[in-house]
Amino acid sequence: MRILHACMLAPLFMLGVLSSFGCDGDGSSTDPVFVAGPSPLASGPFDPRGVGSRPPSSGLFINRGDMVQPGLIRAQHVGEAFCPGRPPFLAPFNVVMQGDGRPDVFLSDVQMQFVDTAGIRSETLRLGRPELATRFGSTTFPAFGARTLPFSFPFGCGSFLPTGTLTVIVIAGDSHGREERTVAHLPVR
Repeated sequence: MRILHACMLAPLFMLGVLSSFGCDGDGSSTDPVFVAGPSPLASGPFDPRGVGSRPPSSGLFINRGDMVQPGLIRAQHVGEAFCPGRPPFLAPFNVVMQGDGRPDVFLSDVQMQFVDTAGIRSETLRLGRPELATRFGSTTFPAFGARTLPFSFPFGCGSFLPTGTLTVIVIAGDSHGREERTVAHLPVR
C-alpha cells in the first residue's frame, strides 16, 4: 500500500518542483521566460512589444500572407523520448519569407516558447542569424517570390499536456539596421 501511495504522489511532487523552477521564494520570476500574467511573453528578451531600443519600423517588407504557417499545429509524438535531451513532442511549422523586390531584407532571429493548457511554460528556444545561417544557408529574403523555412519546436519535458500555444517571434532586418517583428500565437493540439 505504501508503494502505491508513493507512486500516486510522485507526479504531484514533480509538478510542484517544476512549477517553482525559476522563481524566488516569494514566487516572483527570476528568469524572463517564467513570467506571470495572461501573456506567455510579457517581458525580457522574448517580449513581442519591441526590438531592443529601436521601435519597429512600418513597411520594412511586404508580407502578403501569414509569415508563420500553419495556423493550427498538430503535435507529433517522438518515439523513445528521454527528457531533457529528447522531448516527447514536436510542433512543426514554417516561416514563409515573402519578397517585395528588395534584395537587402533578411531573417535575423526566430524565438519560440510553448505554454501548455495548464500554464506550464517551456524554455525559450532562440535561433539568431548565425544559427539560422548554419541551418538554412542564406537568411536573405528572396527579392521576388517566396521561400519557406521548416522549423520543429521540441517540447513536453516538464509538461504533462501536449496541447497549448506555441508563440513564435520572427524578426526580419535590413541593411540599414531596421528591424520588424512578427508575432504568431499558434494553437497546438
